[in-house]
Amino acid sequence: MVNTRFKWKLATQADPATVKQLAKDAQVSPVVAELLASRGYEQATDAAAFLKADPQTIHDPHQLHDMDKAVDRIQEAIERGEQITVYGDYDADGITSTAVMYETLQAVGANVNYYIPNRFKDGYGPNAAAYQRLIEQGTQLFVTVDNGVSGKDVIDPVMAQGIDVVITDHHEMPADLPDAVAIVHPQYPGSDYPFAGLSGVGVAFKLAWALTDEFPTELLDLVAIGEIADVVSVADENRALITMGLQELRQGLRPGLHALIKQAGLNEQRLTDQDIGFGIAPRLNALGRVADASLGVQLLTTLDDQEGEQLAAQVEAANQQRRQLVDQVMTAASEQAQAPGNQDQPVLVLLGHGWHQGILGIVASRIREQTGKPTIVASTDQDGQVAKASGRSDDRFNLFTALDAHRDLMTAFGGHPAACGLSFEVGKLAALRAALRDEAAKQNFDWHAPAPLLLAAQLKPQEVSEQLYDDLQKLAPFGPDNEEPVFEFSDVHPTNVRTMGKDNSHLKFMLPGKQADVAVVAFGWGADTQLFRAQGGQLDIAAKVAINEWHGQRQVQLMLVDARVRGTMVLDERTAHLRTAHFQEPGEYVIYDERLRKNVAPHVGAAHALTPDAASQMDLAGKTVTLVDLPDSLDSFKKLFQNDTGMPAVVRLLLASRHSAYLAGLPSRTDFAQVFKFLKQYPQVQWPSQQTAMSKYLKMNAERLNFVIQVFSEAGFVTIKHGVLNLQPTSGKTDLKQTTRYQQQLARYQAEKTLLYDDAATVTQWILQCLKMN
Repeated sequence: MVNTRFKWKLATQADPATVKQLAKDAQVSPVVAELLASRGYEQATDAAAFLKADPQTIHDPHQLHDMDKAVDRIQEAIERGEQITVYGDYDADGITSTAVMYETLQAVGANVNYYIPNRFKDGYGPNAAAYQRLIEQGTQLFVTVDNGVSGKDVIDPVMAQGIDVVITDHHEMPADLPDAVAIVHPQYPGSDYPFAGLSGVGVAFKLAWALTDEFPTELLDLVAIGEIADVVSVADENRALITMGLQELRQGLRPGLHALIKQAGLNEQRLTDQDIGFGIAPRLNALGRVADASLGVQLLTTLDDQEGEQLAAQVEAANQQRRQLVDQVMTAASEQAQAPGNQDQPVLVLLGHGWHQGILGIVASRIREQTGKPTIVASTDQDGQVAKASGRSDDRFNLFTALDAHRDLMTAFGGHPAACGLSFEVGKLAALRAALRDEAAKQNFDWHAPAPLLLAAQLKPQEVSEQLYDDLQKLAPFGPDNEEPVFEFSDVHPTNVRTMGKDNSHLKFMLPGKQADVAVVAFGWGADTQLFRAQGGQLDIAAKVAINEWHGQRQVQLMLVDARVRGTMVLDERTAHLRTAHFQEPGEYVIYDERLRKNVAPHVGAAHALTPDAASQMDLAGKTVTLVDLPDSLDSFKKLFQNDTGMPAVVRLLLASRHSAYLAGLPSRTDFAQVFKFLKQYPQVQWPSQQTAMSKYLKMNAERLNFVIQVFSEAGFVTIKHGVLNLQPTSGKTDLKQTTRYQQQLARYQAEKTLLYDDAATVTQWILQCLKMN
């Protein structure tokens, strides 16, 4: 419940004197200067070059392998009037790549069309049937964008027909490459191209540049979208390409994009890399997942405002459909991921039937986030024999390398270290799972170990402001090799904690700021609501600084990345009525009442329903301990933790109680005297049949009266036989408060007063004091 999702590591902090000087020389805030210095930009000149994203860092396109061959063949086709088909891909990188190449070839007078493969009919990459169909329709030259290097089986036969193919791609290269006219690829073996991180649209842009022999600034908006969508490195030339592309995007020159940005509710003039990554790219990707990705190329290339609005509306509709489909598949996939057979699997392969194949990658990504395991999500086609799948991983496990060694188990495969697409026969599922287990061992992958989280610096909520956000944006665009800074906020005290979303899966809470409270948004943390409401131990959070823009109003906020608890947290869930939902948390359940314990035991799952004696013999350090009912005494509570070697992570208070000694009140000396006087007057009372009448006569509540009679009975003042209460003769004085029954009730009264009826803060302090004493 309180385990961190990542392994926190605070970045090495730069020398304060260096930071101070850099802030002065580079004219940036101390926080930005600290981040620049910690990332190696300690000199003002280096920092200025980084912040400016100098266009001089963009490399000559002719340095790319086979670039001159590609340009010569395309120019030859233009001169001959040959039909050129741009063969793209159905994701955002492929759609923008297609638009870049299509616009460029149109501009230089080519006879050009484009083809975006259908995810469901054509699959990923070159499709033999699609190529043949296009050849029959007149295509004489294919130019692939964002695909092709894994298409030898398709491209070689096309080349053998006398139809040339120029490949531009950036995906991982197989050992056996197609025999194409040219393969333009930043990672081609033996190539001296200085940067390997271009996405598909980046490579297409370089070919467009080389074809026109002019730097095509007007295409940079498409480059920014494709590169951010494909989550490539934002270092080296990509930083300049994306930065300049964002500037182009903010001009709103493309009618379709302008309309789509409006549909997404984004501020076009302030557009950021985050807006593209979470707003524009998912909408373009949705087309390839549930509709026709060719609409995306139309959207990006149309010059008509009305058509742009219509296309943007279609894109938005596809995005809404995509969301619904993801929700449907996530439920079933999550159940599979948590099934006993998958508990010890380091890499998950989840298989469903009829799961929409367009959203498998999204589901795989979410399952990976939930479980910490690389995940492949697959779905069978109608005959149930072949499954198509998408996989997602992180830096700890190279999914491409793992699968590349087992191509014999797949009918199709391609991708990157962190994302891939594949197909396989269902009969080979067990072999695929076994192979991935072996590959995890070879890579020394331990899914139990959380992924590292580098914290840029420590901040206080009072330092969070809109100015801080604007300062941090000087370091953008963010992404691989220039990660968005995550800050540590120590010992925070959330207020107004509430869930969000239709299924309450998200959270929002407030932290006290300098001038106003700062909102913290926590996506996917809805199940941990009580953690942020708890008192006691120290709560630290890791978060990014963001901006919330709504109806023209801008407000700074934090986006939660992770949370950490130090010391013991006390969750106040005190209740008079126990429900099944109270027993869904992991950990140990301590129950004093034996009958209640037997009733609760079947509902605690893998947890334990313990007696107090059993709990006191266990080491509860680091665990969640739930006190289901009220202990008989405070001493009984203290004994629970007497054998611990450390503090429990969480003490959760339900403390259900049927009867209340505290509300009934302890009888006073006057109460005892009043009852004794009554019994002297009426030495024989029908009991308990006359209890209510006696209670009304004495104006004493029934519980207190009954307790007085119990004390009298123990002291020998009365006997109860055959339904008659008789007063007995006594001699000498008896201290009724020293009777066992009175002492038991006193202990119960004190336990209730302290644990049930004090406020949460007081209860928390008392419990923590007990733990420290133990």
